[in-house]
Amino acid sequence: MSLVGLFLLFAKTALLTFGGGYAMVPLFQSEIVLRHALLSAADFANLVALAQVTPGPIGFNAATYVGMTSKGFAGAVVASAGVAVPTFLVALAAAVAWRRAKDAAWLRLLMKGIRPCVVGVIASAVVFFADTAVFATPFADLFRGEAFALSRPGAIVFAVVLAIRLAWPKASPVWALGASALLGWALFL
Repeated sequence: MSLVGLFLLFAKTALLTFGGGYAMVPLFQSEIVLRHALLSAADFANLVALAQVTPGPIGFNAATYVGMTSKGFAGAVVASAGVAVPTFLVALAAAVAWRRAKDAAWLRLLMKGIRPCVVGVIASAVVFFADTAVFATPFADLFRGEAFALSRPGAIVFAVVLAIRLAWPKASPVWALGASALLGWALFL
C-alpha cells in the first residue's frame, strides 16, 4: 500500500466513525485485517490492547503502529496524519455548528439517533475481542450448534469479576489494568 493509500485508509476511518476510538475498532478491523491484510486478526487484537495501555487516543496509536509496520517512519507519520487531520477538521466544524445550533430540536433528535449506533459499534468490538481472545471456536460457530469450547475459562471468570468491580462507583481502572497484566502474564506465559 502506498503512503497516499495509507493516509486515505485512516482518513476514511476517522471520517466514518462517531463516538471515539472504540467506535473505530470494527472499521479498523475490517480495513486493516480483512480488506488490506496489513495485520492478522491476532496481531490486530494485540495492537488494540497495546493501543489502550499506551498514552494517547486508541485510533491514533493504532494508525501510528500500522503505518510504522507497513511503511516505516514515513508510514507512521502519514497514517497518524490520516487519523488526526480529518478528526481535527470535523471537531472544529462540529464545535462551530454546536455553538450555533445547540438548542435546536433537530440537533437533539440527531444526537438521540446516533447514540444507539455508537453502542452497536462498540458492541461489535466486544464480540470481535471475545472471539479473538477467549473462544477457541469462532464466535459465529457457537450459534450453529457446534461445541462451546472455551480456551481460557480463567480469563472469563477474571473478566466477569473485573466488570463487576469496575461497575462500582469510584472504582479505579488502574488496579484492574495491573491485576490483568499480572494474571495474563502468570496464566498465559
